[in-house]
Amino acid sequence: MERRARAVVTGSALFALSLLGAGCTPGPKGVLAVERTADGEVGLLVAECPGYQARIFSVLADDEGEALLSWAVFNLSRTKSLGGVRLFAPAPEGWETDRDNLKKLAEGVPYVAKVDGSVRERGLDGRVAFTLDDLDGVKKGQVLIADGDGAKAVDREDFLRPDSDRCEP
Repeated sequence: MERRARAVVTGSALFALSLLGAGCTPGPKGVLAVERTADGEVGLLVAECPGYQARIFSVLADDEGEALLSWAVFNLSRTKSLGGVRLFAPAPEGWETDRDNLKKLAEGVPYVAKVDGSVRERGLDGRVAFTLDDLDGVKKGQVLIADGDGAKAVDREDFLRPDSDRCEP
């Protein structure tokens, strides 16, 4: 009887640990969008999440070239978060540009935009895979958001509308 009880306890503990282990690294959520700014440039936009602290915005060329082409800005202050950035622009105050060998977006190249951040010290990241064709198909007032392995256009206002589920790490 004692042996059976120990087996049940051990099995339950292993099951609980497997559940905890599966949740250690949350997948990206819909907190990031790619947009054309009013002046025609490309921007990364973060959804409204109370307490969200963006640490890194980045874009990389997801092709099979020899060199990794990427652009990123890093939050040096850890206190001043941003609701978005414009690609290839000078880094905002308190931020620093790094890994900037990607200077412009090109036709036929797949890209991945990312934001790495946190809410209440818990990681909350966003990711959007896109191409220039995807971006060129976006109408005024729309943004691109993640849709499986690709992207889809949605109304900018809908994207910015508060959604507590996407803000939970």
